[in-house]
Amino acid sequence: MSDFIKKWHSIIKEKNSNICAWLDPSLYEMWRWEKWLPKWVGKLEWSLKYIEAVAPYVSAIKPNAGSWWWAWERALLKEIVNKIHEMWLLAIVDAKIADLWFTNDSWIYDYKNLWFDAVTVAPYAGNIESVVKFWKDRDIAIISMWLMSNPEYKTEMNFVSTVWYATNSGQIPAGTTLWESRVIRSIDAWVDWLVVWGTYTKNDKEFMKFIEMTNNLNIVYLIPWIWAQWWQIKDFLASGINPKKCIINSGRDIMFPNWSNSTNSEQALAAKKLRDAFNN
Repeated sequence: MSDFIKKWHSIIKEKNSNICAWLDPSLYEMWRWEKWLPKWVGKLEWSLKYIEAVAPYVSAIKPNAGSWWWAWERALLKEIVNKIHEMWLLAIVDAKIADLWFTNDSWIYDYKNLWFDAVTVAPYAGNIESVVKFWKDRDIAIISMWLMSNPEYKTEMNFVSTVWYATNSGQIPAGTTLWESRVIRSIDAWVDWLVVWGTYTKNDKEFMKFIEMTNNLNIVYLIPWIWAQWWQIKDFLASGINPKKCIINSGRDIMFPNWSNSTNSEQALAAKKLRDAFNN
């Protein structure tokens, strides 16, 4: 078990929460379905208050890398990471890095210097092993994208490989589906976390096979797209996935429960509601 996963288990035990709160302070000008920052409110001020509000009910904060694109905002992002750690939470950067070897290492180096604990990657170029190596050399955890729920992903997840591939522990034969091959290679490379969307249920055969492949390993699941409705959590957990290995990621339901007028009290209540729904 990696030091990162040990830290995660320590935090969820203390917080009694498996919830990760996304941090994406979209600007007013972006028109995100009325879920954006109020006009004239600064991103740093809003973010620090948001972190303080939800901290008692979550175990991690996941800033969206795309929300901090200006050079001067890098210093703000470091201040945010400091705040996350001050609240005894994990800091995960949602970057979904998907480039090649040394380009990836530049991103890794940068996020490590910003003191993030983990980063999301999307190694769709087939470079899973090299990505993991660079991350481990830099001592930062990897959260790799796998079973996603968007319709576009479902058009390619079951593409079949026409060649065999050698891993450290064996071979992946020709005829293996794309999603399964990537999971096997992630396991072989000792990825820390795997992403699986919360919309899957026991009726999805790929999801059930995914659980069979990973449920007994020292891998944590990052689960986006779960809300506080008890029925959705119940349907997801009915698959047999180990709930102690799950971190439930929530975005705008916690950030903007009352749209752009959301108060810190409303954000805290939304985080508490999701935490309690999962725990119950």
